[in-house]
Amino acid sequence: MAEDDSLLVHLYEKKFKANGFDVEFAMDGEEAISKLKNMEIKPQLILLDGQMPRKGGFEVLEEMKKDSELKDIPVIFLTNLYDREDEMKGKALGAVAYLVKSDHIPSEIVDEVKKVCEKYSIE
Repeated sequence: MAEDDSLLVHLYEKKFKANGFDVEFAMDGEEAISKLKNMEIKPQLILLDGQMPRKGGFEVLEEMKKDSELKDIPVIFLTNLYDREDEMKGKALGAVAYLVKSDHIPSEIVDEVKKVCEKYSIE
């Protein structure tokens, strides 16, 4: 998960771990790309904040799609602001979902992740 809000990181970490997920975090886009490229075992799914320091979510997603080892990992955009154009851009770049944080409590985000995992046969 790439998220720059430490409070949300703590909330999501607790909720995902309680639901049996292993979670890694990056606090900005540069860290996210660096971690992804250096992971021996790639994540099965990525939650990506749209607005982050050093490199935004769209830039991270664009870079992922150019990398043969990262391009097929499902990405869920998780953002504070809803913008129809941003949603369309994220999906055009390959995001499988676009969620607004303020519209969903953490357990609903976990439920959405579970749905994506089922759709993409991720265990």
